[in-house]
Amino acid sequence: MKRLIFEEIQILSYREKKAIKIQFNPKKTIIKGPNQVGKSSLLKSIYYTLGATPSVLNSNWLKAEPITYLKFKVDELRLSVLRYDKSRYAVLNENQEIVPHDFKSLSIFLNELFGFNVLITNRKGEGENPPSPFLFLPFYIDQDKSWNDSWNAFSGLGQYSKWKKPVIEYHSGIKGYNYYQTKTELDSARIAHNEIKIEVSTLNKILGGIKEKLNDEDFNLTIEDFNTEVSELLKECEILKTEQNKIKLRLTDLYNQKSMLDARVMIIENAIGEAKADYKYALNVIDDVVDCPMCGAHYENDFNERFSIAEDEEKLQELRIELKMEIVKVNDEISEYNSDFVESKISFERIEELLNTKKEEIKLIDIIENEGKKKVNEIFNKEKNLVYQKIGDASNRLDLLEKQLKDINKESISKKRKIMLFYKTNLRKFLLELNVDPDKISKTLFDRLDNKINEQGSNLPRALLAYYFAFLHITNNYSTSTFCPIVVDSPNQQEQDEENRKAIMNFIYNNQPEESQIILGVVDDIDTELFDGDIIKLEDDKYSLLKKEYFQDVNNEILPIIEKIILHE
Repeated sequence: MKRLIFEEIQILSYREKKAIKIQFNPKKTIIKGPNQVGKSSLLKSIYYTLGATPSVLNSNWLKAEPITYLKFKVDELRLSVLRYDKSRYAVLNENQEIVPHDFKSLSIFLNELFGFNVLITNRKGEGENPPSPFLFLPFYIDQDKSWNDSWNAFSGLGQYSKWKKPVIEYHSGIKGYNYYQTKTELDSARIAHNEIKIEVSTLNKILGGIKEKLNDEDFNLTIEDFNTEVSELLKECEILKTEQNKIKLRLTDLYNQKSMLDARVMIIENAIGEAKADYKYALNVIDDVVDCPMCGAHYENDFNERFSIAEDEEKLQELRIELKMEIVKVNDEISEYNSDFVESKISFERIEELLNTKKEEIKLIDIIENEGKKKVNEIFNKEKNLVYQKIGDASNRLDLLEKQLKDINKESISKKRKIMLFYKTNLRKFLLELNVDPDKISKTLFDRLDNKINEQGSNLPRALLAYYFAFLHITNNYSTSTFCPIVVDSPNQQEQDEENRKAIMNFIYNNQPEESQIILGVVDDIDTELFDGDIIKLEDDKYSLLKKEYFQDVNNEILPIIEKIILHE
């Protein structure tokens, strides 16, 4: 099993001109501080950087437009990921090469890196490897969502209708890649089989109607049958033309705006060049008064004057970055409108194709009338034979896949029994350590890994904590995927009394899975003397996790990546 270890996170806000840098202990890190100082925002940012966006994010935090940069290692391989916004990422590989990604390509990269190869059936009946939130679900306990219910810490999970059972069985090691590959193929085969059955039923109805008409001496089809459909298609064409014209006008405005911004950037860059020339000239001239080599103006050649030139250059650099970011936003909008235009064009071409088809159908009517009733009957019978052959092939494939899945299930029965015994034993033990009576917990919680916990009051978060750690121990012992750092945000929920607060901290300390990393966020009044890792105390500065004193240092590391990947894309 591979091991993922987080080493450092950097967060930067150009809007606020603030930043922060936090280094993590490879075993235990405690993030400690009073409420509302940004503990949760910091912890949420960790897996957020890797594409797993928490279900709840603070609105003020989002207004700061944070850029996050996470350094980590997988076994001995060191990598970094930068997340610029909701859809832009960059990976720095082991050779320090910068590779840009969107959410989909980053998920593919991470799934391959971490060996996360579970397949889930999507809403089209196709099997696919789900994105990164499903990979990190067992390892993040969110303050806002995870202490009321399980398996809901990240957004975007609803893209699949039935994802929980396969994801839990995969992370637990109960069912592996071969099972999900076969199961997905079987689901697709069932859908195809049903579609062919519907096709057969529809074809039989059509044939029945055709036979009636073949026996009717007045069997005739006319051009008038097509007039209504053609008229509707022509109306839709006009609507699409109007939409295309609107999109073209907006694109023209956006390209004009981009040209204006590009011109401003060029002016700023020229001004930066002039400022650098002034500063270099002032450094190399010893006269008290000098003439500017660029414009001929007179300046006093003292320290204050040279500092003023340098300060002007810094302001110009900041303005350049702001303009570049505006260009990125305009490019995004241009891309969206270009996409809309392409979709509109495709729809327009589709309608034109349908109109041409209608014309061809009119010609087909003449042919049918000329060739006579016998030819029509031959055509439909041939089509019927083809469809019945398809349903036979689909049935054979369905039988084969069902047999394969049955064989795989037989092999996994003994493994599942072993895993469930391990789970039940640990869950009972953990509940007792957290002062929750296991005999009063629903029996289904012990029998199923995907069951809902129905405890109430202060018992609920402690029961959930016992369940989370029981599952983590299964993953650590039986899963073939990568074991990721455990991030726990604010375990002291529902106003736990002193006895239960101590029980929670003792439990986390004593039951951390072997060879794992844990990052824990707690308030100031929680006793952390037991922990032998690093304790990072956040300043008592409400709503201000990021600090001005970190900005320059973090910006020096992040800006070159942004310049190379985002501003010059």
